[in-house]
Parts: sequence; C-alpha cells; structure tokens
Amino acid sequence: MDQKYKEQQLKKFALSVIDSPQYKNEISHILSKTKLSKKELISTYLHYDMDIFAYENEIYDSLAMRAVLHLHNLLEESWHQDRQLAILNMLKNLNIKTVVDMGFGVPTKYVRDFILNKRNIKLTLVDFSDSAFEFSKLLLSYLDSSWGNIVSFKKLDMNSHEFVGNYDVYIFQDSVEHVRNCTQYLAKTVQFSNKNSIFILSIPIGPKVPVHTMSWKSIKEAKDWLNSCGLKVNKSKLVYPNPKVDLFAEQLNYKFYNYIVECRK
Repeated sequence: MDQKYKEQQLKKFALSVIDSPQYKNEISHILSKTKLSKKELISTYLHYDMDIFAYENEIYDSLAMRAVLHLHNLLEESWHQDRQLAILNMLKNLNIKTVVDMGFGVPTKYVRDFILNKRNIKLTLVDFSDSAFEFSKLLLSYLDSSWGNIVSFKKLDMNSHEFVGNYDVYIFQDSVEHVRNCTQYLAKTVQFSNKNSIFILSIPIGPKVPVHTMSWKSIKEAKDWLNSCGLKVNKSKLVYPNPKVDLFAEQLNYKFYNYIVECRK
C-alpha cells in the first residue's frame, strides 16, 4: 500500500472516532483533561499504525498513547471491537465475584458495558505505567461517577514475576506476550491461583513484532503452550483483522489473528 494513502486512511479512521456523534463528547473530555491537542492525538495514532516494527514497549509510557489505544477500541468494524466483544461474552457467562486484568492498557468494552452496569463484580486493573492509571481514571470518571466502588488499580510490572493475588478470573488481553519469560510468569500465576480460577487470554497468532517477547505460529502451538503452563482451553474464538480498517496488519501480510481463549486449570 502506498504510504501516503495509508497515512490518509489512518487519519480518516482516527477522525471517524474523534468526531463521531456517539463519542465526540467523550473524546473532547479526554483531550481537555489530558491537555492533548487533536493534532497530537492523530499524530500518535499514525505513528502507532504506520510501522509496527519501529518501536518497542516504551511507546506505551505516554498519555497520548493511552488515548490512541482507546480510539482503536472504539473504531467501528475493527478487530479491536471483535476482540473486546469476545472477552465480554466470555465474562457474561461466568458466575464470578472478582476479576483482575493484567497489563490492561486502557479500560475496554467489558468494563464500560458489563462491570460498570452489573456492579456486583470487583475489578482490579493492573499495569506498570502511571499513564495507564491517569488515563483510566479520567475516562472512568466520565463514564460513571461512582466507578471507584467497583474498580481499583494495582501497579505491577509483570517482568518482576510478582504474583498479583487470588481472583476468580485472570484476563491477559494481548499482554502476556509483552512479558520477559512470559511462559514462566503465566505458569507461576496458574500455580498460585485458586483451583477454580478461570483464565481468559487473547493470544496473537502470526509473525513476531518488536513489542512482543514471544510468538505463536498456530493454534496448536498456542494450545500446547497453554497446556505447558497448566491450562486447558474450555472455549475459544478466532478474531481476524479487517483489511479495510486494521491497516497495521498489512506489514504482516494479514497473516495474523487472535486466538481468544477461556481456560481452566
């Protein structure tokens, strides 16, 4: 794809969220509270999707990047929407009281459409970066003034391999592959969790990119890896990038998809 055309398309997608009637007030609130300009937000959006081989995990430290992740989650017809819906549907069918989201990045669809509505599940959002918490607090405050009654934060760098504690559900939504020695860390979390704990993971299948420490070439390889960590797949769903919207995957020749799983010990 011509790079100029790709840039124009990405800008159009960013603006489709920023200026949409559904999210315009929400994005305006975010821009006001973060003191980000629309121009800076779009520029960061382009940087993130133009060349996925041009950066590593440090990119997630900025507040602008957190806002970009949120834009992606709201982008219509994107794989981000399908991934969020898959995880939401898995959670809705579980009888649970506590959830921890490891390396959550930004609050996703299940938070706004399920946790904040149901109100009887305690959610802990875990990340290593203060920007994740700063962005999330201003977003959650916009969505629900009493969010603090059911949502809390914990700062933890998964690279330290610290056990986060016991929860009914552990979510690793495109996060475990960012951890150094992610096999050891997931196996440890499984080992120390309660016997009835449930694990929901979104695992990228396809070529390795610089922000990831591990890659899986097939569903079988991912399933074998999960088994080696002490997990058995109970439910699964495949989510593929949409070539019309998810232009980041062009560099991977669209030979890339998510294997979203609900696992038991």
